[in-house]
Amino acid sequence: MTMNGELSPAPAMSEPDSAATRRQNVPRGIVKIDIRARVDPHSVVDDRIGLLGDTHGNFPWTRDALNRFLAIGIRQMHVLGDFGFIWHGGPREHKLLGRLDEILAKRDARLFVTGGNHEGYAALERQFPPDELGYRHLTEHITFLPRGWRGRTRTGTVVASLGGANSIDRWWRKPPRADGHGGSWWPQESITEADLEALGTARVHVLLGHEAPWSRELDKHINQRRSGLKHWELAYAAESQQMFQRAVEQVRPRLTVSGHHHVWINTIEEHQTEAGEAFKTQSVVLNRDGADEALATLEVDRFDLRLLEQRR
Repeated sequence: MTMNGELSPAPAMSEPDSAATRRQNVPRGIVKIDIRARVDPHSVVDDRIGLLGDTHGNFPWTRDALNRFLAIGIRQMHVLGDFGFIWHGGPREHKLLGRLDEILAKRDARLFVTGGNHEGYAALERQFPPDELGYRHLTEHITFLPRGWRGRTRTGTVVASLGGANSIDRWWRKPPRADGHGGSWWPQESITEADLEALGTARVHVLLGHEAPWSRELDKHINQRRSGLKHWELAYAAESQQMFQRAVEQVRPRLTVSGHHHVWINTIEEHQTEAGEAFKTQSVVLNRDGADEALATLEVDRFDLRLLEQRR
């Protein structure tokens, strides 16, 4: 199923702060090292990538999904939040991560994680400190992305990631103990002002997130689930969608791909920046582990998103 809609291929983008520019006017015989000139291998986006909806720590489903992507030649995959394989950081969790890493290592493939609301953030921060660029390396081939991450394809199509969302079931969950251990809810789930600042305002072509922007289709889905929920639960959940909506208005993507809502949505909406500039964004929401319409491929430069058929 092709999701091109009204989107056209992105033009190549020049690099305004190139290494060549930074080398100008450096006296001969002096070697000037600029950390910005270093190539970040995790910022290189393949022409064709795999996308997974919420995996929720479901090892058999995630294993099969990775194998399916690898079988069709995809070597870069992105989980759109609620990865769920790190909860309290116990031995079993590390064992399952290791088994996923073994699958990826056979093809030297990479799995990138956009954080969701159901992640063990305390264990992530305790056991996987970020490197100098903000990446948390869960294994050699599995990387937890910093919020506001940006990458680009060889032709200049810019892809960004903004993780986080608010749990509508927060009041049914327990926060961690004072020592940071235990619990089933962590305040780090929320999208913050600092996250929006890290994302920036320069335009991107594709925005990956756990949350999704406002759309008529998503609003309809949310309204169908309101029964039995308290007003404060709905208000807390709505806060993260409002924050992600602000992110969309900041960077004006042509395409967003999200998880979180456990539903399949593909729609185009018109949004408006704070300055009044109108723009259209195609919003795709993938379903969750075990459900139909939870796996997709994306030809990034063409904005061509295709679902993988569910195996029966």
